[in-house]
Amino acid sequence: MSGEASIQVSLQINKSDAAGIVNYRSYPTMFTADVDGALGPTPGAFEVSVYGTQVDLSELTQPGLCRISNQDATNFVTYGIYDPETDKFYPLGEILAGEFYIIRLSRDLGWESTASGTGTGTTGPQTNVLMFIANTAACVVLVEAFEA
Repeated sequence: MSGEASIQVSLQINKSDAAGIVNYRSYPTMFTADVDGALGPTPGAFEVSVYGTQVDLSELTQPGLCRISNQDATNFVTYGIYDPETDKFYPLGEILAGEFYIIRLSRDLGWESTASGTGTGTTGPQTNVLMFIANTAACVVLVEAFEA
C-alpha cells in the first residue's frame, strides 16, 4: 500500500519589546510526503515518568512520520535518544504542556553512527531508543508513529 501525507505547518511570530518589533511568518506552509508503509499509528498514549520512559516502536520496520503530543495541562516533557549501553540520555527537544509537533523519525533510529574514514555508517547492535522524560510530574504523551 502506498499513499501520501499532507503536512501543514507554519510559524508566525508577532512581538514588540525594547529590542524592536518582530513580524515573522514562515513560507511555504505545506508539503506532501510519500507514505509507503501500512503500519501505524503506534504506540499511542502512555505515561512518561520523571525518570524517563522508552518509546516502543517495535511494530514498525522503518519509522517515518510521527506526531508527538504532550497531553498534560501543566508540565513539559523532554525527548531525545537514550543509550542503554552507557546509561546516557541525549535530549533533543521539549514539548510544553498542550503542545504537539510533527517530525520524521530517522530510518536509522536505534543505531549508533560512526564517522571514521571517508564516510559515515551504522554500527550494531541496534540498542538506542527514543525516550521521553517528564519535568516535575508524570505526564501522558501521545506518540503516533507511522511506517515510512
